[in-house]
Amino acid sequence: MVEEATAGDHLIGMALLKKGWENSYFGCPDVYETACVGKIQQVEKLYDGKYNIMLYGESRVKIVEFVQSHPFRVARVEYLNEGAFKEKQFNEKEEVKLFFELLHNYLNKIGVENYDDCIKFEPHCLESIINQVASILDFTVQEKQDLLEQNDMKVRFEKIKMLINKKLMALNIARKIKFIPKDPSWN
Repeated sequence: MVEEATAGDHLIGMALLKKGWENSYFGCPDVYETACVGKIQQVEKLYDGKYNIMLYGESRVKIVEFVQSHPFRVARVEYLNEGAFKEKQFNEKEEVKLFFELLHNYLNKIGVENYDDCIKFEPHCLESIINQVASILDFTVQEKQDLLEQNDMKVRFEKIKMLINKKLMALNIARKIKFIPKDPSWN
């Protein structure tokens, strides 16, 4: 799959496997309908024939149908448009400023000092920033899938802010814990 992608347009689809995939991993386990197409940026072939790849997310897609299942799946997809913020009351410049403050606060609390190296914000629009943050932060795969499936950009924006605030709240609570028992059964 990686060899074919790098010989062509370098595009590859990434879909999250649904729960229960363990029973048929080498078959064709069910995947979520909403997925992502990414462009391969770097490839490292490993000694065992596997690959490490780095992707740059290009677009959300909806899987319409699988047209091939072996040796890897190939799907016909429908590209999903990113809806812009349409509200008249929405001040994107102010929202970006507030979002950066929230994000920087979280990254500082988890010990990331070089966040400008991790996330390349300029000159992207808010939609691009939200998608970038959703892909790199330490959200669960299900939280990331839920964000990916959200078509309304305003709702996606609110959800990602809520997730960051929940993480900040958990960090604040964890920092207040003074006693950690040696025996974990005390928890």
